[in-house]
Order: sequence, then structure tokens, then C-alpha cells
Amino acid sequence: MNEARANAAGWRWNEINSNPQAPFGLPQDSIDTLGSGGSAAQISSFGAGGPSDFNQWTYSFNDVATKTAGRHTIKFGGELTRLYYLNVAPYAARPGFGFFNVWDFLNDAPMSESGIFDPNTGVPTAGRQDNREDLWGFFVQDDWKATPQLTLNMGLRYSYFGPLDSKEGNLYRVQFGTGANLLTGMSVQRGGNLWNAQKGNFGPQFGFTYSPAMWNQKFVVRGGFGLNYNQEEIAISAQAYANPGLEISPNFTMSVPSSPNPGIVYAIPSDVHSLYGYPPNPNTIVSFGANGLPSNGQVSVQAFQNNLPTMYTEHWSLDTETDLGYQFLLTVGYQGSVMRHTFFHLDENAFASVNGIPLNPQVNSVNYWSNIGHGSYNAGLVELKHQLTHTFLADAQFTWSKAMDDSSAPYEMQDYPFDPSLNWGRSDYNIGKQGRIYGMWQPVIFRGSHSWAEKIAGGWSLSGVFNIHSGFPWTPVYYSNVGNLYCSTCGYGQVLPAAYLGGAGHDTSNDAFKSGPGVGNGVNKNFPQAAANGNAYAYFTPPALTPGPAFPATGGVTPPPPGIRRNSWTGPGYRDVDATVSKVFGVPYWKREGAGIEVRADAFNLFNNLNFNPGSIANSISSNNFGQAQSALGSRTVTLQARFQF
Repeated sequence: MNEARANAAGWRWNEINSNPQAPFGLPQDSIDTLGSGGSAAQISSFGAGGPSDFNQWTYSFNDVATKTAGRHTIKFGGELTRLYYLNVAPYAARPGFGFFNVWDFLNDAPMSESGIFDPNTGVPTAGRQDNREDLWGFFVQDDWKATPQLTLNMGLRYSYFGPLDSKEGNLYRVQFGTGANLLTGMSVQRGGNLWNAQKGNFGPQFGFTYSPAMWNQKFVVRGGFGLNYNQEEIAISAQAYANPGLEISPNFTMSVPSSPNPGIVYAIPSDVHSLYGYPPNPNTIVSFGANGLPSNGQVSVQAFQNNLPTMYTEHWSLDTETDLGYQFLLTVGYQGSVMRHTFFHLDENAFASVNGIPLNPQVNSVNYWSNIGHGSYNAGLVELKHQLTHTFLADAQFTWSKAMDDSSAPYEMQDYPFDPSLNWGRSDYNIGKQGRIYGMWQPVIFRGSHSWAEKIAGGWSLSGVFNIHSGFPWTPVYYSNVGNLYCSTCGYGQVLPAAYLGGAGHDTSNDAFKSGPGVGNGVNKNFPQAAANGNAYAYFTPPALTPGPAFPATGGVTPPPPGIRRNSWTGPGYRDVDATVSKVFGVPYWKREGAGIEVRADAFNLFNNLNFNPGSIANSISSNNFGQAQSALGSRTVTLQARFQF
């Protein structure tokens, strides 16, 4: 058997074409002072909002063939995918102007101008890039019924995740120098691919299912191993949009009305509906050197590894399923995985400074989107399930797990860019213990699926789920008292404490995280000395820090090694009950299955349990409210709906 499919999926949104009457040819303005004395006010922005323009499509073709030969079921095939991603900022094609007061506005005398301009022509621009990316995948798989009790699954998959490029050839990519000239030999080049993609992405897959004959199909063992690759996030890749060459974002500002014009050109298109008719501002034209960097001033760049390794995960599992009788199934299992080449975002200037590598005086920040991170996950799972019978279903699950990594999110910059191992700790999303109980009851009041009495009085469904877990982790930190670390433009301003001195509590109850300044006696249960001392130094030692040298000097001093691990503390636990009740009113004499009017109510956090926001915990050891949660998650929410099904 052969199955082939072609697919096109996407969406478009264009406020320019759909609003031809909008005055996009008039800029958005602001007025600092309107009126005088106590009645003075400001107008932060007026004029037509937007516009926006989105266009994202995915085109794919896949073909899968299946061949059955004896006890083997063999599948092989592939998929080709082409991604279309419009990267444009049409709202930026309109300059914005500011005025000291309404009189300056009436006299066409702006105090400031901002916007995005083409650095080669000075024309306001949307900076359009039609990004493209190719994804290929091919596989072969053999499901072999080796014996009546044993089935083996073996396969191999090849994946290719192509680099990002632009149809216009206006993608600007950073090329690093080598050795001591890593940054001083840097250049920005127009056109071509953003990186060189890894091609040897072969992922083996193996699994088995074994049911011993002596158990009469009431006991099954399953296991497997696999290696899977994953693509670079296109939202991350598209950060290259901000590299010098495509656009420039100056801000011309006068400090007082008598200041000389800093380069403002106040003009509008001849057609007030034309977004792209604004005249050029020659003061925004920039000259570039042979290295693709502006000849004057400083810029920041978005850089990727020239030879970018593909992210991948090695995963394995082993579980058993036992039929206990009376429609009960017990599952006990283990899952594990290791992630390689995950995101690790850093400022390469910081890395270079502490390693004595000269900085490039033209580039004050190198946002480096590297794939040098890694992580791991291990979990034990237990599930007891009652199959749907006699109108009732129940499912109870418990997971005991641990997730570790050196960075949990692609946009985060960890505290120690010069040594990723110092950032190793529990993942931001780690949950040590988690339980879930689900139940559903669908009573049948009158027997007979098409009984008019059942259609009127029956049709009820009641379900609910109880969730409870031990809490997400959080990290005590020390905010720098000497300014930026590693280099003056690097933007790193926090590290972990130099040591944990002991004496703190580990209560994860709501009362513990509620306690502190402004609540009860003002003393935090876990860190009682913080309120009295004005800080948590009784529990943690602040590290001695050295300010980063003034840019572009190198020689940044590394802070002392952390005395605790990232995410070493556990936040408040979580629990809630969600429930749904629905009633279907059947239509008498209507034979179509499922036809009727459904009235439904969904309740989230039914009992209005207090659950603190784990991201709101005051984590600065220099704060007197250290360890106190500052906000809560959602309260009870109930939604009602009705619909007619036919």
C-alpha cells in the first residue's frame, strides 16, 4: 500500500491592504505638554495605529509505503517541507515625531524623530525579509512479530533541518574571526544562508513489546530507545533581522527648544494614505566598512555558530502493564532522556573579556545564539486506570521525576557565560512529584439509546480532574553592587551566592510563602532573620564582585564559583480541581447519533485554591522580603456554553 499527501497550511493578515482608507501617510506623534499648571497633560501617541502584516505558510509533501511480508510489516517513506515566513515591520516605515508642546505641533516644529530607515538610502523602511527554510525527513521501519508473545520495532530516520535564508538575499549574517581575532576579525556579510546545517542526522529507533504466555495476555512489558533531532526555532533564527545592513534605528532629539536641529526631517507623503511614500532623511545614511560594520559608532549583532549542530534527544523507556481484573489496569514504568546541543544564549563579549580575547570596538554587544547547552530528564511513573464500564471511568497517575539543564529557555542569558557547567541545575519546569486523578461519570437513566425519555432526562456527563504537585524550583540570587560584570556593555548583573550558610527552612506551604513583611508578624517562616536584618545574608554569603572594564577593554574578572546550584530551592506546591458538567437534550425521533442541544459548564480551580506564582518569589538575598511570593495564579473561573449538534 502507498499513501501520498500534499498539504498547504498557513495564514495571512495584512492591515495595509484591508485598510486603504487609513491615513498611514500621517506619522504618529506625541506632545510633551498640553495645557499648563496643574491641568497640564501629555499625549503619548496619536495617529492611526499599526499597521501589521503577517504571512506564514507551510508546504509539505509526504509519501509512505507499507509492505507486509509474513510476520514483518515494513514501512518506508519521507516528507519534504518548505517554510515561508514573512519578517517585516510595516509600522516602522512611518517615522514618529515628538513635540515640546501643542504650539510646536501647530508650527510643524518637532523636537524628536525616530523610526527605522534604510541605511543606504535614508528612506523609512519596513525591512522586508521573506525567510525560507527547508526540512527533509526519510525513514524505514520494521514491525516484526517475532513470536506470538514478542513484537520488535526497528527503524531508522534521517532528518535535515536547512538553514534560514531570505528570498531577497538581504539576510545579514555574522562571520567570526579565528583565534585571538575571534571578535576583531568579525564581519557581517549579506546574502547566503544564516549557518551551515548539519547533515548527518541519522536517528535509530528500537522498541519491543513482550507478553509472557503464562500470564494469558494480562501482563505486558514494553521498552524502547530512540534518537530524535529537532529544528532550530525560526523565531530565534529571525533575530538576524536586527543585524546592521538592513536597517538603522536612530533617535534624533533636541534637549530644549533652542537646541540646533539634530537631523530631523519633518515631512509626509503626497498621499496621506501611502505608507511607503515618506521622503528620505539623508542624516540616517550610514557608510559601511569592508567588514560590513558601520564606519562610525557602535552596534550590536545577532550571531549564530557558523557550523550549527542539530539539537537532538536520546530517549529510553521501560514499563509494565498488568490487568488486575474488574477493568483495572496498573502501569509502572520509567522514562529517561538526554538532550544535546540545546540553546545557550550569551553575550560573546563577556566570554571574550574574561578569556583575554580582544573585543571589537565597533560591536558593543554580540548576542550569541549558541547550541552548546544540554539537559537530562528521568522519571518513574505509576498509573492505575479503570476502563469505562457501567458509565464510569477513573484514572490515577503519579510521577516522580527530575529535569536538569544549564538553560531552560532560548531567550534567557544565564549568569555564567564563560562556563556553562556553572549554570547546571534543576530545570525551570522541574516538578519533583506530581499526582493526577481523573474521573468521568455518564449515567444512563432510561435504557434504550433512542428512548425519548432518555433524550429528555438523560444525557448527563460529569467529569473532574484533581492536580497536585510539589512545586517549581526557584533560585536565590545576588544582584551586582558594582554595575555590569565582565564588561561595561555586557549586561550581566546577577550571580549566585558564594555560599549557603544553613539555617533556612524548606517549608513549601502557602503559609510559608505568604509570610514576610506586611503579613502577620512580618517574619518569613523559612528565612526569619531576613526581615530583621534587611537581607538574607544570615543564610547566604554575597560574592565579592569586580566591575567589568570599560568597553572595549578586555580582562573581565570572573566572580567566585557559586556556592549553590541554580534552582536549588523548591517553590510553593500546587493543587486544584477542574470540573465539567454537561447535559445533552436529545431531539425526539431524530435517529442521528449524537444529535441534540448540549449545555455545558466548565469550572477551573473549582474550590478557588490559592496557588502562588512561582515566578513572583522575591529571590534577591539583599531584600528584606526574601522568599516571599508577590502574586498568585488564577482564581476560580467558570465558563458556560450551549450548542446544537446535528
